[in-house]
Amino acid sequence: MLKTDDKAKLSQKIEIDGLVKFDVIYLHPISQVPPKPHLLHAIWSYRRKRLPNGALLKYKSRICINGKEQVFGKGYWETYAPGSSWVTIRLMLLLSSVLGLKSRQVDYTQAFPQAFLDDEVFLKIPQGWFVKDGTLYQHENPKFNDTHYFMKLKWNLYGCKQAARNWFLHLTQGLLKLGFHQSATDKCLFLRDDSILVVYVDDCLIFAQHDDTINDLIKALSADFLLQDKGDVNVFLGVQIRKDAVTKTITLTQPSLIQQILQDVGIRGQSNGKETPVDSILYDDLDGLECSHSWNYWSVIGKLNYLANNTRPDISMAIHQCARYSSNPKAIHELAVKRIARYLLVTQTKGIVMHPTADMSLNMFVDADFAGRWHKDYTELRDSVLSRTGSVIQFCGCPVTWASKFQSEIALSTTESKYITLSTATCDLIPLCHILSDIHQSKFISVMVTSKPDSVKSPTLPPSKIFEDNNACIVLATKNQRYIPQISPF
Repeated sequence: MLKTDDKAKLSQKIEIDGLVKFDVIYLHPISQVPPKPHLLHAIWSYRRKRLPNGALLKYKSRICINGKEQVFGKGYWETYAPGSSWVTIRLMLLLSSVLGLKSRQVDYTQAFPQAFLDDEVFLKIPQGWFVKDGTLYQHENPKFNDTHYFMKLKWNLYGCKQAARNWFLHLTQGLLKLGFHQSATDKCLFLRDDSILVVYVDDCLIFAQHDDTINDLIKALSADFLLQDKGDVNVFLGVQIRKDAVTKTITLTQPSLIQQILQDVGIRGQSNGKETPVDSILYDDLDGLECSHSWNYWSVIGKLNYLANNTRPDISMAIHQCARYSSNPKAIHELAVKRIARYLLVTQTKGIVMHPTADMSLNMFVDADFAGRWHKDYTELRDSVLSRTGSVIQFCGCPVTWASKFQSEIALSTTESKYITLSTATCDLIPLCHILSDIHQSKFISVMVTSKPDSVKSPTLPPSKIFEDNNACIVLATKNQRYIPQISPF
C-alpha cells in the first residue's frame, strides 16, 4: 500500500537527503542515458521500527532497487555475504560475563550505501518525486512519475542483489586495516589482541576489557564509516538481553516476537493457555480437513523457528514437527501451531537464563528417540520409522546451541540411532571448538586470564566432553578399531 501520511513523507525526505549528502546517486537528464540501458525501478520500502517490548521507535523509509529486474552478468555477478549466527553471539556473551568484559553495540547508519558499487546501475526517479534545477523534490501527487530524468548509482544501494556482499567486503577491508583478522570458521567474527567484534550485516557487537579500548575503536571506525554508538548491549536482532551484575546472569527473551505470533494466529490475552507446547505426534493426515487459511502458516512457522533457535529451545520439537507440513498443512497442523501459541501465551515472558561458570569448556549432551513416530496406521510411510536426534551444547555450563530433528537414515536399533545422533551432533561441536581456538590464538583469552587469575584457572582451553547414556554406543565410539558400526543403506 502506498504511504501518503506526513510521517512517511518526512522519513522519505530523510532518506533522500542522506543519499544526496553522501553522493550515492547522480541525477541526469533522460537524454544522457547510455545506449540500451537497463533502467531499474526505484521503490519505497516502509517499516515501523519497534523495541522488543513492542513500543514504536521510529518510522523508517528506504529507497530500494527492484532487484528482480537485474540481469545476471550485466548488473551483478557474485551475491553471497555471510551472516553471524546466534551460536557465536551467545558464546561471546558468555565469555564477556566470565571474563568481565565491557560490551558495546554499534549500528552502521545507511550501511549499504557506504560501500562502492563496481557495476553500472541506472534507476528511474522514485515515485512521488521529481527533479528541478538538479535537485530532488517531493511532488504533491504521491503517484507522480518523473520521466525526464534518471539516477546513476555511484555507491551501493538496498535492493541490489550484490548489495550485501559489497557492504560486507567494504566493512571487512576497514576492519583488517585496523589490525583485526577473521575467524576461519565464522567469517563475521573479527579478532584482535585487545578486542573482538561480531558483525551481523549493519549491526555490530564489540567486546573488550576496557571502555577506553572500545571508545578508541569506535573513533577509528568513525573515520571510515558512518555509525551510531548505541551503548551497552540490551537489544540485538530483536532479542532482549538483560544482564544482572549481582547474580552474573544473562537473560535472553523475545516478548515482542511472541506478541506478533499471537496476533498472527488470532489469540488474544483472554484466550486459554496451555501448559505444554505439544500433546501428540503429527502425521500427514492427507484425508483430513483442509486448513482454514485464515492466517499465513509459513510466516508463523518462520517466526516460531526464529524464536526456538534463539531463546526458546523448549518448543524446538513442537515447531519441527509442524514445519514438516508447511507445503500442505491440514486443519490438524493448524491446531498444533495454535497449541504452541497458547503455550507461549502463558510463558511469553520466559526465555533463556544463563548463569555461566568459570569452567570454559564445551560439553555436549546427546540422545535419540528410536523410531518414535512409528504407528500401525502409517507403516507404509518411511517417515514413520525415522528416529529423532536431540542435542545440547553447553559452554561455561550454559546452552549455546541445541537441536531436535529427524535423522536422515533409518536406524535399525537403539544403538544405531544413538550412534547416528552422536555423529551428527559432533558436526555441530567441532566448529565451536574451532571458534574458541581462533579466539585463544588471538591471545585475547590469555590476556584476560593474566589480568584476572581468579576467574579462570588456566589459559589453556579444556577438552570438550560428550555425554551419551547408551553403553553399546559408547563402545562403538571409543573402540571403533574393533567394532565398526553398520549403517543401513536407506
